[in-house]
Amino acid sequence: MPAVVDKAAKYSEIVRHAADVFSQTGYHASKIQDIATAAGIGKGTIYEYFRTKEQLFLAVYDAWMSEFEQIIRTRIELAEDALTKVDAIRDSAVEFYQSRAMQAPLLLEFWAHALRTDNPAFLARINQTRDFLKATGTKLTKELVQAGWFREVDERAFAKLESGISDGIFLAWVLDGQSFPLDKAFTFRQSLIGMGLLNDDARAVLTNKLNTKLKRGF
Repeated sequence: MPAVVDKAAKYSEIVRHAADVFSQTGYHASKIQDIATAAGIGKGTIYEYFRTKEQLFLAVYDAWMSEFEQIIRTRIELAEDALTKVDAIRDSAVEFYQSRAMQAPLLLEFWAHALRTDNPAFLARINQTRDFLKATGTKLTKELVQAGWFREVDERAFAKLESGISDGIFLAWVLDGQSFPLDKAFTFRQSLIGMGLLNDDARAVLTNKLNTKLKRGF
């Protein structure tokens, strides 16, 4: 009797090995045969799951972002208040990037490919995550305002800008050869933003703590 193939597990295995190969040689230089060899399967098996190399490339990005989004959702649900949710999002981003430190340039390649390819699925998937982060940030900013921590601010504009700042920190980290601690850079960003948006009462409570972080830098 032939063995039953767990298709979901096989799919995930192919995606995992594809991420490794793409990270090592880049998307364009990588071949399906390279991925099949790394996974210890025949090239034809990969084509049973993915019609093209580009489809597999997108599957890698989708797997990464789906995991990232789920981690944030879970941690926010477990957080006790708005300030704890801020830390949860920050820690999720830092851990996600650090866990893929050796594959970090591949994320930049996804973004570049999305702007070059005529396949709209790439840009759509990138925007799906960006929309999720902006919606999450907007909701959390409203909670911080309502809880009396932040002064009145255009929540949507702030969430959009804050998302861009996070992308910029990640890009600088990659281009600088990961030479500075990512967690401290994100904490510095959070402290800097906090000092600008805290209302008077909240500033009185948190000023000393935030000033220490700002002086320490990263």
